Amino acid sequence: MILILRIATAFAMLAGGALGLLTLLNRPLSRGAVTAKLQQQLDDLIAGNDELSSALLTIYSPRTGYREQFAAGVRTRGSVEPARVDSPYHSASIGKMLCAAVFGILADEGKLRLDDPIRNWLDDRRLAGLFLVDGVDYSSQVTVRHLLTHTSGAGDYFAGPVTSGRPLLEQIVADPDRLYAPDDLLAFTREHQQPVGRPGEQFAYSDTGYVLLGFILEAIEGKRYAEIMKERIFEPLGMHDSYVKERFPDLNEALAVYVDGVNLNGTNALSVDWAGGGIMTTMDDLLLFMQAWTQGALVSDAVYEQMTDFRQRFDTGIRYGMGMMYFDFSELSWLLRGMSDLYGGVGSTGTYALYDPTHDTYYIANYGSLHYTPKAIRHLVKLRMLYARMQIEE
Repeated sequence: MILILRIATAFAMLAGGALGLLTLLNRPLSRGAVTAKLQQQLDDLIAGNDELSSALLTIYSPRTGYREQFAAGVRTRGSVEPARVDSPYHSASIGKMLCAAVFGILADEGKLRLDDPIRNWLDDRRLAGLFLVDGVDYSSQVTVRHLLTHTSGAGDYFAGPVTSGRPLLEQIVADPDRLYAPDDLLAFTREHQQPVGRPGEQFAYSDTGYVLLGFILEAIEGKRYAEIMKERIFEPLGMHDSYVKERFPDLNEALAVYVDGVNLNGTNALSVDWAGGGIMTTMDDLLLFMQAWTQGALVSDAVYEQMTDFRQRFDTGIRYGMGMMYFDFSELSWLLRGMSDLYGGVGSTGTYALYDPTHDTYYIANYGSLHYTPKAIRHLVKLRMLYARMQIEE
């Protein structure tokens, strides 16, 4: 799940601080000093912060050999149990990247084509009303590619506008013990939302579309979505601490997930995420995936090229491919000209798994609070500026 937020707006607030940081870039630091300052950045962020109870960060560069992990805060408010670098957490819409990867794998195996119509696997029971525009049903024109790139025209059950009743997010906060099945999420869009347009007309982020993708995978593989992810992604890559949540409430040691001050971990509320973001994971596991994904270990070059075709405009400085975002930092702010671009998965709870191909560096983090993503990306800029001081020295 993710909210379409004006991340670029957050960078206007960065201006003063960035100018100060930019003046420091000519002052190299040792690896140890940079590592200590990165930890201090997280500690300072958590101290007195009412939005967060924890923060996690991994920076890994095979090129320089730098690999450090950081944790700050506690598992949940009021707890004395510290957050750990191996703490499990809800990865939100990072899950879309992993879902998309499975489609790439199946495309290489010849089990589907990315431009296949989704009606090859989904019937009226699932598609009714989801693509009805001006009295015309366009469901027969929707392809797998449309769903993966958020260009199908489907509404968004999680953050899209409603035509009746309360938005789903409000319902989740009011009743976090309610359990949602994937078909319930489709029903919400069908009954309380409208399509945003015809297939292929525009980019419009849709968690509803990724529910349909989950059902397509189940139809092709003949297994539950959770089992598919286990067999296709988690087990082959050694991601032993990752799984798709199926049992609710899931009473585990995961870090808190706050929505309007309410910790949803340990409730039924996270059942609103499924194929679009229902994965529990750790930083180590996501790093395993990111390395395999970006270095060609999962899909062919031809398929990967299609999935990293970031032509859809998400926001200023942000484009979308298939399950992934691309950040053009020079477009986000003139102050960031020269900062290398990143791409990967991002979730609305301030969580990301991103790759810098220019410097062969991975950034993985979790902050565990809805609406925190713009601040998380802004904080990432500060972390990268600090990390760059060590790179200059080297």
